[in-house]
Amino acid sequence: MSIKRGLQDKNIIWKNSFGFLPRFSFVLLTFLLYTLAAARFSQDYMGLMQDNPFNQVRLVFFVLISLAPFLFIPVVPVINGAALGSLGCILFIALAVGADLSLLLPIMFPLLYAVSLQLPYLQTLFWILLANTSVLFALNTHTAWGALVNAGTIYNKLMFAIISVIVAFLFLLLKWQYLHIKNLTTSIDRLDRAYQKVVDANLDFQTYALFAREEAMEKERRRLAGELHDIIGYSLTNVIMLIQAAQIGKGDSEQTHAILEKARLHADESLKEARNTLATLRSEPVDRPRGANLFLKLTQTFQEVTGVNISVDFANMPPLLPVKTEKIIYRLIQEGLTNAFRHGKASEIHISFWYELKSITLRIRDNGNGGSSHINQDTEQRVDRPGIGLAGLREQVEQLGGYFAAGATSGGFILQASIPVQEIEEGNK
Repeated sequence: MSIKRGLQDKNIIWKNSFGFLPRFSFVLLTFLLYTLAAARFSQDYMGLMQDNPFNQVRLVFFVLISLAPFLFIPVVPVINGAALGSLGCILFIALAVGADLSLLLPIMFPLLYAVSLQLPYLQTLFWILLANTSVLFALNTHTAWGALVNAGTIYNKLMFAIISVIVAFLFLLLKWQYLHIKNLTTSIDRLDRAYQKVVDANLDFQTYALFAREEAMEKERRRLAGELHDIIGYSLTNVIMLIQAAQIGKGDSEQTHAILEKARLHADESLKEARNTLATLRSEPVDRPRGANLFLKLTQTFQEVTGVNISVDFANMPPLLPVKTEKIIYRLIQEGLTNAFRHGKASEIHISFWYELKSITLRIRDNGNGGSSHINQDTEQRVDRPGIGLAGLREQVEQLGGYFAAGATSGGFILQASIPVQEIEEGNK
């Protein structure tokens, strides 16, 4: 089954060659050349040939015209069959009219560019040699229907062969150039997809690097807070027990003094441990920007790198936001800017914030190609502009009870998200 499938893929050349529009154009051009050649034959040879051979040649012209569409069906066996039939018709006409180059060349050209543009190079070379050799042999001195046919001079034959080879070579060159450009385009698309994956990974890494340290410090502070709680609780318990032991003593001053001294030393040691823990808690705060400064730094960096004009309106946005909300907004802006530049080819982007009813609304609008999309060459499926990254962010926003929307608008593309903000005071700390 795999061998059969491989042969089928080899015979079907639609995906590896020209599309429907170029093929249809070549069919129309072939119809035009064959029709003009048939009209010229009818005009010039009516009366010069007997009715029977004249009608036979006209019939061959009609057969030649009917074979034109089959020359451009994107299946190798069909093209070869149509080429063989067309060559037979051309030889019949050449035997009938002789070395009339103004009639033979127009009907020879479609066969040449049909095989040159579509078939593999070895098959193309075979057809070029076979067609030229056959026609040159047909132009030898001979009789047709009892009449001597003008075979022409050696100059006519050389001219026919040279022109045919030049035409075939030009179309081979066109085919090579087309395939070269197509391969370059495929390579560019592949590199572009790889670049996009790297960009997405880099965005994720930037976000992780930006927020990971703060999350790690928060975990460490919680650990130290628990440790401080244990130190104080343990120390106070011991001190209380020692004081109680001194209170219920039998009045021995030395014993009471020893107990109190032990309590003092234990309290002093516990105080040192607590101070050390508090010193750790008072370590340097997170040095990354927060809130508006964070988003402004992101947009300024993007503008410097890409040259896209970005304007930001923070309006009444709170000075600080909870880390979780801030992280989602940061990723939304990253994805919005990347999509606007990469897929929308935008030159201007406007970002606005609005805080109302304990919700922060983010709106990103650009002047790019709002309805644009691209084709994934691997799957041959259409990929809408919002992209996979925003789909994941949509889920995160909706999980928080927020609202997310993205789509084309008049003169560009708009992305909007509304995220509930709770406990801003706690997030500010």
